[in-house]
Amino acid sequence: MALCSMPPYTPYFDIPSFVRLTMKPQAIFLATALLLGTAGIGLPVAAAPTPTAPLLLAQSNTPQRTYMTPQRDPNQIAVDITDAEFHVDGIMQRSYGNFYILTTNGVQVTYNRDNGNVVVLNSVTGTEFYNYTFTEASRAPAPTGSSSSSNAPESTTLTPIGNGQISAYITDGEFSFSGALTRTSGNTYVGEDGRVRVIYDQDASRIVIINVVTGTEFYNYIYSTVNEGSL
Repeated sequence: MALCSMPPYTPYFDIPSFVRLTMKPQAIFLATALLLGTAGIGLPVAAAPTPTAPLLLAQSNTPQRTYMTPQRDPNQIAVDITDAEFHVDGIMQRSYGNFYILTTNGVQVTYNRDNGNVVVLNSVTGTEFYNYTFTEASRAPAPTGSSSSSNAPESTTLTPIGNGQISAYITDGEFSFSGALTRTSGNTYVGEDGRVRVIYDQDASRIVIINVVTGTEFYNYIYSTVNEGSL
């Protein structure tokens, strides 16, 4: 019986189907990458936004007017600060040492009596409004029952004129002051004429007169309750 001859065996190196399937996504990914790269040629690149620096409030920003009047209680100082439409007034309380503080109507005022530093800020957000040095005019002790004073001008006349104001006329030799004192807080009245500032503490029966520019004290005396009349 003749044997059937078999054709010689030829190896067949076919790529398995799972390999072909695996290559297709890679080819698609490569083509897509090439297309995107080509499309991106010549397109402007958006610059990264530059961060905006925070706005800083000016330091040593002094308001137009600051009044401070020591009270009978050594732990209290009356303060009145005005700058255009901004206004705050009240009684600062001693916090510790010579550090005084007032918080009212969303505003906080701190005063370091040792170096005169005054800081005014928003008591809610902490935003700083003012940071400056103030020269306090008077640190006189609380007045006694005596009406005598070695530092009093020759003549002082105070007359109520209504609307929280008192007319003041003060003379001493060539010195004279004539003007209205306006109630700032409690029973404290303040007025000035560009040269001097007059501070009248009705509760303490004391008048202090200082140089507006330098803060130098000219007079610090008791205004007798006998002369005050109906004030």
